[in-house]
Amino acid sequence: MNEIMKVMQSYCDVVRAGMDERWEKLPVEIYDTETYEAIGGLMARQATLTIELAQSPPIWNGHIAPLILRCMTDAHITLAWILNDPQERAKKYILYGLGQEKLQIEHLKTDADQEDEQIKQLIEMKESWLNSQRRDFMTEVNVGNWSGLDTRKMSQESGCEGLYKFAYTPFSGVAHNMWQHVSIYNLKPCGNPMHKYHKVPTILEAPLDPDFVYRSAKYVDRTYEAIDEKYDLDIKTPMPLDYFVDEFNKLNNEKSQTPNKDAP
Repeated sequence: MNEIMKVMQSYCDVVRAGMDERWEKLPVEIYDTETYEAIGGLMARQATLTIELAQSPPIWNGHIAPLILRCMTDAHITLAWILNDPQERAKKYILYGLGQEKLQIEHLKTDADQEDEQIKQLIEMKESWLNSQRRDFMTEVNVGNWSGLDTRKMSQESGCEGLYKFAYTPFSGVAHNMWQHVSIYNLKPCGNPMHKYHKVPTILEAPLDPDFVYRSAKYVDRTYEAIDEKYDLDIKTPMPLDYFVDEFNKLNNEKSQTPNKDAP
């Protein structure tokens, strides 16, 4: 495990270096900072998620890792859709988030204990953050979908339909605790034949598998590639996926430990 963690740490360094190099080379326009803040923020989100997963071996299992991967597929589809019309769509993305924060503040003011000093401080902190970006009286609350489309349609428009079908959708079953996940990971047949082998609750000891990190490398690769293509960036830092596979194969040549390249 120590050797594996050394590879994971070097992988994390490559992910960080790739993010930093891309941000340095992005042609940020001073009068259009919101667009690049949205793009840069989502890129950093992807980098953060794969790094946190790589550094946390206990969650390389079917219980927890898919939650991270679902988030990463969602982030990539969001970014890919924004990149088709960065100025207009980044603005929608930001304004929706600000509206949601305003709504949360109003919930706190209405339903929380206003005599609680911690609640008061939390409201003040949130209002200060909101007003630092856009005055709260100018912020509209949108209770619908920020893009006006569902994720499937966004994925189709941004060339990510395969990612939606084979990664986003199955991982959503984990995130939403759907039967196809719960029945496999949290139920087992009763051992008493008189009970007709009905299923009983269990906490499955799921095996640890670095293939989950490999999948996250694929998703951060997609995000980096989308930005590189949109802005015609020439990046010298190795792509995370190539680096991960090369280093992992050097470390372990056993077939059973080789990442599954066909995984979505």
